[in-house]
Amino acid sequence: MRQIIEIALNDLRIIFRERGIWVNLFLIPLVLTVVIGFANGGASSASAPSAGPSILIDVIDQDSSDLSGQFLAELRAANANFVLCPLDNDAVDVCQLNGRTLVEPVAETRLQEQTSLALIELPAGFGAALDAGDDVSIVYRSNEDATAPSYILQAVQATVQRFGAAIVAGQVGGDVAADTPGLNLDAAGQAQFAADIRDRAQQILSQQPAVVTAVTGTAQEVVENSSMGGFSQSVPGMATMYVMFAVFPAAVALMTERKQGTLQRMVTLPLTRAQLLGGKLLARFLLGMIQYGIVFVFGYFLGVRYGNDPVAIGLTMVVFTLCITALTLALSTLLRNENQAGAITLLLTLTLAPLGGAWWPLEVVPEWMRNLGHISPVAWAMDSYSSLIFFDGRLADVLPYIGVLAAMTVAFFLLGILRFKVE
Repeated sequence: MRQIIEIALNDLRIIFRERGIWVNLFLIPLVLTVVIGFANGGASSASAPSAGPSILIDVIDQDSSDLSGQFLAELRAANANFVLCPLDNDAVDVCQLNGRTLVEPVAETRLQEQTSLALIELPAGFGAALDAGDDVSIVYRSNEDATAPSYILQAVQATVQRFGAAIVAGQVGGDVAADTPGLNLDAAGQAQFAADIRDRAQQILSQQPAVVTAVTGTAQEVVENSSMGGFSQSVPGMATMYVMFAVFPAAVALMTERKQGTLQRMVTLPLTRAQLLGGKLLARFLLGMIQYGIVFVFGYFLGVRYGNDPVAIGLTMVVFTLCITALTLALSTLLRNENQAGAITLLLTLTLAPLGGAWWPLEVVPEWMRNLGHISPVAWAMDSYSSLIFFDGRLADVLPYIGVLAAMTVAFFLLGILRFKVE
């Protein structure tokens, strides 16, 4: 292991002797982070602190009772970014209804096109059934893909549990009022007594933290996250792209050293092939992690907050950087010369980054492009960052994205190691 670290540190010393490395590590990534952040709404977010990524949820309320209104108010309170359509539509048509009435066929089309991420239907008689203590069903529909994660369903379930508990408390209170001697309440008084208990139960339950992945922080934390929506997209996006700019040149370096005989001379030293290759790749991996650190620290001073699971953020960085390092090794065995390697790696960076959502959120592009974008490792990394930054996800929520990156890493490493030759 000592030999691997010494080779890596020696390569890093050589890299940092180049004057241009400081421009590439600091100046250009940070400038582009600010520019792309403003282009993605950083300026408008700063001027309107309550603005955040709108999560459109279509609602068909066939009951329109006080209880159905209370239920929807509870759901809206579960996440500051939920927009219940058409109830929360505004003058700028945030719900994107374009003047249409939200009936079931329209709602299903919007769901298929991913204009909205979920559809909730409250049946007629919802409030009366709850008052009578009868069972009532709420219809929930969702695509449940990368753009409609389960935090919406979790929010609905948590709201149902809290709301249902308050209803049960009110019913029990009404029964107690009816059976308790000495209260002398008429039917109206008993109903009012039950309603007061229900309201008090709702108040108590609403003060308890919701078990919802999307919202676990305080109101102030939600404002801080959403207020810098543009930079919350550009910081991880530009950092991820510039990790590729930092790591991919290793393909050119390996081919140059092989052509100049440097690798062959190092083989004559008391080094194994694995130690030699491990040291070379470790240097570029560390450079990629340094690049991540620079941009993410800069983003913190811009006001970006990275959620409440630093382990998940760090693991995403590590696995993505490993994936690009493995891809670099594989490319070095497939390309013919340094010029070809330089051109191909530059093309890959400028293709994989926008395709994977580093420049703009994939939610703004058509569905076919979202699917195509996930051939890029960048897309899986950005899915992880979006879940952690915008929706306060945890490690368990992003493990599928990290798992895909890990699988890509293993495949690229196997290809590169099997094909790599010192000569």
